[in-house]
Amino acid sequence: MDDYEAKLRQLLSGNDYSTGRSRNQFRDQAPQQNYSSPDRRYRGSFQNDFDNQKLRELIRKLQQQTLPQYDRERYDTRFPTQVPLDPNQELRAKISQRYNSQSVVATLQNLDPQRAYSFYLEVNRMIDARHVQPPSYDVRTKKSLQNLIFAVENQNFLRVNRIAASPEQIHMAQNRWQQLVDQNPARSAQDAVTVLRQAADIAGSQLQMPATVVIYEFAYGSLEALDKHSRFEFTPSASGPRVDAGGNNIVGVGVQLKTHRDGAVILRTLNGGSAEQAGLQRGDVIVGVNQRSLAGLSLDEVANLVTGPAGSSVSLEVRRDSRTARVNLSRQAIRITNISETKLVDAQRKIGLIRLEKFGEGASQELDQALWKLHQQGMQSLIFDLRGNPGGLLTEAIAVSNRFVPSGKIVSTRGRYQSDNTVESATHDKTWKMPLVVLVDGDSASASEIFAAAIQENRRGLIIGRKTYGKGTVQTHFPLQSVPGTFWLTTAKFYSPTGREMAGAGVTPDIPVNMTDRELEEIGPVDQDLKAGINTIMSQRPGELVNNISSGRQASPQRFQFSG
Repeated sequence: MDDYEAKLRQLLSGNDYSTGRSRNQFRDQAPQQNYSSPDRRYRGSFQNDFDNQKLRELIRKLQQQTLPQYDRERYDTRFPTQVPLDPNQELRAKISQRYNSQSVVATLQNLDPQRAYSFYLEVNRMIDARHVQPPSYDVRTKKSLQNLIFAVENQNFLRVNRIAASPEQIHMAQNRWQQLVDQNPARSAQDAVTVLRQAADIAGSQLQMPATVVIYEFAYGSLEALDKHSRFEFTPSASGPRVDAGGNNIVGVGVQLKTHRDGAVILRTLNGGSAEQAGLQRGDVIVGVNQRSLAGLSLDEVANLVTGPAGSSVSLEVRRDSRTARVNLSRQAIRITNISETKLVDAQRKIGLIRLEKFGEGASQELDQALWKLHQQGMQSLIFDLRGNPGGLLTEAIAVSNRFVPSGKIVSTRGRYQSDNTVESATHDKTWKMPLVVLVDGDSASASEIFAAAIQENRRGLIIGRKTYGKGTVQTHFPLQSVPGTFWLTTAKFYSPTGREMAGAGVTPDIPVNMTDRELEEIGPVDQDLKAGINTIMSQRPGELVNNISSGRQASPQRFQFSG
């Protein structure tokens, strides 16, 4: 073990040392190394000043802290964008997205090797301490090396990091990284750091790649070795360009979009947005933005083209049926609420509709207001629309469920520690009593599934639509100390009222509305799910469920009482 390796182990263990302090820095070029022997240990070019006083103090601070502080009331159960099924295609897409993200790139560019290394240590320490099922260090290092192998083929990565290497140099580096993948497994954090150092040696000698970039990718490799719902969320720089208006506002034209082979199809327009004012509607397909075709672009790419600074304008090419029109819209701040729609969809039969977009902070309070508004209009039954709802806060899912479920379990969570094991049951004496149907689809996830399962398994209402996404994990947010941002880490799984594990299973509707892929993509002006919901209420089945609820828990003040 050379001196550097001994010092590094001392740093990792939190012990101080009093050796001489050299001022070696990462070198742009390192001497050629022979990586053919898997058991060989390397001296040399991974020589950042890790015994620098500032770094030692930061690492000691990280290691002496108790578990990171976090708010037990804030859980995230968001549904992330689905990615390609092919593993290599998925990895390429992740790397492209990563180095096309302003916050990710800005965080990297603000790092020096010392802070990057501290970031790597902090991430792995949190994984070891809190992840529901932490992978081995061997899995993490192999994932990190795989990231590097694919990253040096990616134009976004090469551009951001200003790497100008020949194809031969890239191929040589990839071969050497692959040899590290195939060598003896990393059995500990110290072994993982050794592999990191070797990978940085290769990057420096073959590609003149800064070691900071290698460490950054190793941190991401540790993240991506976890489940697909754990993630980093970096705080954007206040000086950089921004598209959002802050708070509960966004800047845009006011449309909710879904992927389409020719661009994006409009699911609905938002109240007060320029799209609504221009007469755009459900089923319209946006095929071009500022004379650029959208065919083949991802939904994120389309959204990036449509959004922009407040007060600016954008030209959309919109197709409706066989006709195409160009529409000029202004971008403006639009207030975003959890509930996007509250109305009577059948005034004669007094059927109400509430569309909940997300279980964000304050969702239950917004729901109270929406229910009371419909009650004043004479509502006698309710359609609760959760289609496309990606989830949100677990606490809000429980609170919303409590508005309807008079008794029984709502959800339980299980993790590695006792603090992660919870059982949530209905607690409200005042619940709303009316026939209830819930609309769901394949994009209804996490908190939406908690609510749908609570309604279904407590026999409080009927679920209509298509099988939900099946995201059954809970993410807790941990503030990062080494960089500005948050680590959303999966700390538990959740289970339905009957004890059924939700991850991968989702909620199967009581009344399926089967649609072809083409029908789901095209959307169309007629809402088949809503039509099925109205027909179900008219069939009296939801009313029968209400009448079977125990009258003891359902005796509510007049304000909450509805005839069935």
